[in-house]
Amino acid sequence: MTTIPATSPAASLTGAQKCAILLLVLEEAQAAEMLAGMSPDEVQQVGEAMLTVAAIDPVAIDHVLDEFLARTAQVAALDHQGRQVRQRLGAALGTPRAETMIEKIGPPAAGRRFAVLDWVDGAGLAKLIADEHPQAIAVVLAHLPEARAAQTLDALPEELQPDVAARLATIRPVNISDLAALESDLESKLKGVGTDRDQTRLAGTDFTAAVIKKARGRGALLETLMALNADLAAELEAQQFIFADLIGLSQKDMQLVLREVDPALLAVAMKGADAALKDMIFGAMSKRAASQLQDDLAERGPMKRSEVEAAQRELCRIVRRLGDSGALTLPSAGEAML
Repeated sequence: MTTIPATSPAASLTGAQKCAILLLVLEEAQAAEMLAGMSPDEVQQVGEAMLTVAAIDPVAIDHVLDEFLARTAQVAALDHQGRQVRQRLGAALGTPRAETMIEKIGPPAAGRRFAVLDWVDGAGLAKLIADEHPQAIAVVLAHLPEARAAQTLDALPEELQPDVAARLATIRPVNISDLAALESDLESKLKGVGTDRDQTRLAGTDFTAAVIKKARGRGALLETLMALNADLAAELEAQQFIFADLIGLSQKDMQLVLREVDPALLAVAMKGADAALKDMIFGAMSKRAASQLQDDLAERGPMKRSEVEAAQRELCRIVRRLGDSGALTLPSAGEAML
């Protein structure tokens, strides 16, 4: 099998980056088909990797394609998802009998139950199943990883939670056909969510901002976005470093920030700080300066949330400016540094 030479530009690429390169050179329909066969976690990893390979060396692309062709030559005709098994059993036995047989065979012929729900977060899933019978809800939770089941249970109406928990603790084996019917019903409901005002979101600005934070080309990407959509770029940039992220600065960097920030602005911004962040800021000051700031905070009465948040945004703009100039290290950009 062909391997990538250690001196190749592609030698240091991760599996996700190689997959991202392959998707970028394929036709759109082919790329979509590949993505459809991935889990949500895999799609997220590959999506993030796409941002890091936009300016990849053409030689590296050639090596990745060579490796892909070599690997596919070794792949057996039976695909890893077992689709051929399901199709042929269904044609030979009919759907009900095929379902029973596939369940007995198990993975990879049997698809994981309720896998379609992997794309819905706990809150969205709770909203989707809240009107189902408590026993049906318990069945769904029983098929989820523990963390997601807990998140979904927490998001259900409080009056429903005890009944669902009790049923979950005493649940018995469920007939295969009933499971298939419930799964089909939920899949149909999920398709209808797309037209609902409160539809479940797969990405959005929060997700995009988190992806951009990890991208090596963060600055260039935001600059390009600014030309395309200034409002969106400003919103994403604002999330690259938020007020709570101050806790991740070193004491030296915090001292630099404090020298750049107007004490009156700092006092307003700190009205919304938690105890740990206040302690950190006071610790980066001289005793005299800390005492003055504490007195200032004590003398200020209640303030409008909008005023406090505006001061925090201004402070964060100062920190981001210092970070972009290289004067300090932004904790949120640590992964992207070389």
